Amino acid sequence: MENTGQSQTSKSIFRNVLYGLSTWILPLVLSFVSTPIILRSLGDKDYGIYALVLGFIAYSFNLSFGRAITKYVAEYRANGENEKIRDIISATLFINVSVGITVILLVFAAADYLVADVFQIAAEDQSKTVFALHIASLTLFFLILNQVFNSILQGIHRFDVFSKITNFNSVGIIAGNIFLALNGYGLLILLSWNLLITFTSCTFFIISAKRCLPEFGITFRFPKTTIVTVLKFSAGVIGQQIISNLFILFERGWITRKLGTENLTYYVVPMMLAISIHSFISSIVIVVFPLASELKDQPDRLLRLYSKATKVVCFLVVFIETSVIIHSRDFLTLWMNAEFAEKTHLILIIHATTFSLLAVQTIAWQMTEGLGFPQFNTFTFTICTLINVILVLILTDNYGNAGIAFARLAGFAVVFLSLFYIEKWFFGQIQLKFWFRLSALLGAAIALSAIFQEFIAHYFPLSWSSFFISVGGGGIIYCLTLFVSGYITADEKMLVRNLLKRSSPVSG
Repeated sequence: MENTGQSQTSKSIFRNVLYGLSTWILPLVLSFVSTPIILRSLGDKDYGIYALVLGFIAYSFNLSFGRAITKYVAEYRANGENEKIRDIISATLFINVSVGITVILLVFAAADYLVADVFQIAAEDQSKTVFALHIASLTLFFLILNQVFNSILQGIHRFDVFSKITNFNSVGIIAGNIFLALNGYGLLILLSWNLLITFTSCTFFIISAKRCLPEFGITFRFPKTTIVTVLKFSAGVIGQQIISNLFILFERGWITRKLGTENLTYYVVPMMLAISIHSFISSIVIVVFPLASELKDQPDRLLRLYSKATKVVCFLVVFIETSVIIHSRDFLTLWMNAEFAEKTHLILIIHATTFSLLAVQTIAWQMTEGLGFPQFNTFTFTICTLINVILVLILTDNYGNAGIAFARLAGFAVVFLSLFYIEKWFFGQIQLKFWFRLSALLGAAIALSAIFQEFIAHYFPLSWSSFFISVGGGGIIYCLTLFVSGYITADEKMLVRNLLKRSSPVSG
């Protein structure tokens, strides 16, 4: 049995996972409510522009230099090198502010060209799209600034504070958008509200980071070598993000040019649902990155962290993906309407498969970054993107949105397969026994669950009640089968019982 210190660490990790999970649940629930409301309010064309601009905010210059803070704050505190923390914060802040100002200048200079020549927006919509990009650049500045201070909270494991502010940001934006859409406000007002809430959240992150980290400080006299340290680590992370973001902007711009803004709506809405699978997993495993930095010299504990985290992720992803395959058309019909479901249900299945594979690989991805090798992730993602782009160009004319979605799936399959190389790299061998056992137990459980879900879907009239009975009943069968088959080990059962008995708040 683990000693008290290790047990306490497990409990703290579990609570941090729950805090991270909350940053997914609340926005997801509100997104289900808000998306049809905003779509109906703006219309297919304006919603396509809205999705294009939000994609620009999320995937253009929103780069994670702040990840260096999470890694080094966790590492320096674990090694007792607290005197280095102020320098790493200051250097990262300097970089982020410089990038943020550059973003604003570039967007204001290039907005007209992007709208007219790159995205080829209709002439009557060009003026508001340019203004929307101006608002987006200001939002981006505060998102980039946010990274410094929310990364501090993650590095010291204050996921309770991080989750509260993140939830405020998500709920504030979505709830405000619902209110504005219901009252007939248009695209630009919604984007302006997003800017206001992002600025407010940035203020909260700054105040909280200062309160929670005793070593917090900002100096203009940090060593130049600290900037080199941040840039060296960030190069891999940023490289992967730049490639990813360029592909997403290319993808959305390509759909807008070739298929129109309406088809962008039909592509982006099911993609938003599928991304929630990956976001769900990311919210749970957010603790892996700083923990990997702390355990880099303890391979046995690192393997235990990796295997248990991957086991949990597979348990969740297999059930979610199967349910999406069975119920995609029914869910979209209930959520939107039958016409929308007809145009998007296949896209949802393809996207869900893509992001399910990516979710399973997330543990290996986070571990690789935490151990200081983000360049490997960049290399893998470069191959993925090349496959994506080539297949998008080949498949669009004949298969439209479905072809573009399949191109994304083919590329991300490469990222998924990289996890086996990562296992060999860090643990000396591929964990074949682990994967065979996992596949056998999950395969048997999901087969029984799928039979039940198909039966309910086939023989009961379509309604929200039958949908929830099918998914809920299938989930119960799935969990019971895994419980009886021994998927949950004795020490994991003991840990869960101990966690359920404990109710004290997270310490600093």
